[in-house]
Amino acid sequence: MQHLHGHRQKLKCPYKGCGKSFDKPSVLTDSSSTPRQTYYACPYCMSKFDIVVENLKIVDVKATEYPKVFDSPAKCARYFGFLNTAPKDAVIPDECLICPKVLQCSVKNR
Repeated sequence: MQHLHGHRQKLKCPYKGCGKSFDKPSVLTDSSSTPRQTYYACPYCMSKFDIVVENLKIVDVKATEYPKVFDSPAKCARYFGFLNTAPKDAVIPDECLICPKVLQCSVKNR
């Protein structure tokens, strides 16, 4: 299948509040669960999503997280990635404990 002008179609984050375009999704691993779970996510807001594949190529992404309750990535009271930078012995703020993005926020960039 040939794309216009030989360029691949960009993917777009399905969540309102982000909606940024990117070439390929990030792959995150949740090591807090057993067995570990790996999933696709937006490289900007780290929101989890499902991919749509045609002819062995990712052609689209669709929202999977909290589609009814949350229409967009969680709005953080601090900044996304805060838990990744907090000292190991720091007390986790209450708003982080109830945030739907707490696992993605604490993921270490490798």
